[in-house]
Amino acid sequence: MSRFRFDAFAALLIPRLLVSGAILSASLIPEARAEPHPRQSVTVLAVNDGQEVLVDLGDQARAVRLACVQAPLAQQQPWARVATEQLQRVLPVNSEVILELRARDVYGRLVARLLIEDNDVAQPLLTQGAVFAYDGYLGRCDDLPYVDLEAQAQNASRGIWRLQGGLERPWDLIEASGGMLTP
Repeated sequence: MSRFRFDAFAALLIPRLLVSGAILSASLIPEARAEPHPRQSVTVLAVNDGQEVLVDLGDQARAVRLACVQAPLAQQQPWARVATEQLQRVLPVNSEVILELRARDVYGRLVARLLIEDNDVAQPLLTQGAVFAYDGYLGRCDDLPYVDLEAQAQNASRGIWRLQGGLERPWDLIEASGGMLTP
């Protein structure tokens, strides 16, 4: 597909995917056409787990799932707790962060990278072995160094990689449960 046709296609499709209902504030709508990943400043209200944060997005609380990573499931203790605690250290309540929108998932969450002063909050989680690199969600992950960061943690036997072969992959547990577990 030519670059022009792809850009025209993306300009039509991305706003429909990202702006269904009233998920995004009006300030993001024009940017959805101009940037591949629109950005907006948000305030952290809570860290729900090792991959999900509640943010204030235009006076509306929204769940944000970190793009391209998967934290251990609640059933995978103590690893799930460790991931949550590490994310809480990186993102204290009332932190101002930049939300870089990637997609919206089937649970209604925004899927995004969160940045503090241009630093991706997921990167230290990956290097510490707290989360897995995961490209199972919309929003493309090939522009991010997550797989390499995970490999570094694995080679250094950090976090979830201390176990032989690493912790069982959460997406495998979800699939084995027939969808009874949620990411």
